[in-house]
Amino acid sequence: MKRSLREMEKKFRVYVWGDKGLTAILILFLLSAFIAPLINFNFARILIGLLFSALLLSGVSSVSVRLLPRAAAGLLVGTTIVTHWLHDIYVFPILDFCAVFLSLLCFLLLTVVILKQVFQDGAVTVAKIKGAVAVYILIGFSWSYIYQLIVLRVPEAFNLPHLLTNPGDIRHSADLTYFSFVTLTTLGYGDITAAHPISRMFVIIEALIGQLYPATLLARLVSLEIVHREKHQAGKKTDKVP
Repeated sequence: MKRSLREMEKKFRVYVWGDKGLTAILILFLLSAFIAPLINFNFARILIGLLFSALLLSGVSSVSVRLLPRAAAGLLVGTTIVTHWLHDIYVFPILDFCAVFLSLLCFLLLTVVILKQVFQDGAVTVAKIKGAVAVYILIGFSWSYIYQLIVLRVPEAFNLPHLLTNPGDIRHSADLTYFSFVTLTTLGYGDITAAHPISRMFVIIEALIGQLYPATLLARLVSLEIVHREKHQAGKKTDKVP
C-alpha cells in the first residue's frame, strides 16, 4: 500500500513539475493576474482558489525527500488553505493579516521549489523555461503580498488612485498586484506611488530584482546548456574510442 502511494506521488510530482504541469501553472498564474480581478462570480473565485490549493499541495512533495521539511511545508500549506477559506467567510482584521502573510510564505516556498527544478543539472528544456517564467510571475505576486502586509500595518504607505475603505478587499489586492508587476517590469506609470520609507525600500528591491533576475537567469541557463553539451560531446568521444 505504501509503495503504491509513493509511486502515485512520484508520478504526480513528475507530471506537475514537467512540461505539461508547468504549462498549467503558467496558465493558472495568468488567469489569476488578468482574469480573476474582472470576475465577480463566487463560483469562479472558488474554482481559482481550489486550483491554487492544489498547486500549493503539489509543491509540498517536491520540497525535500526528508520527512521533517515536507511535514513543515504541509503544515504551512494546510494552515494557509484553511485561513483563506475562513477569510472568505468571516471578516476579521487578524484573518486579513494571517491570510496575506501565509500566502506570502507559500509563494516563497513555491518559488524555491520551482527554482530547484529550473537550475538542476541537465539540458535546458521547455519545462525549465516555463518554470523560469513562472518564477518571474511568482515574484510579482509575492511582492504584492508584501505590499498588502505593509498597507495593513501602515494604511498610508501608498498613494492609491481612489480611497479604499477596507484594506483587505479585492480591489485593494488588485491595485497592489498591478503596482507590483508595474514595478517588477520597471514601467513606473506613476498612478500608484510609494509614500512611506518602508514601502519605498521594498519598491527599490523589487525593481532591482526585475532587472537582475532575467540577466542572471539567462546566464545560468546558458551555462547549464554549455555544460550539458560538453558532457554529451565527451560521452560521444568516449564511445568512439575502441
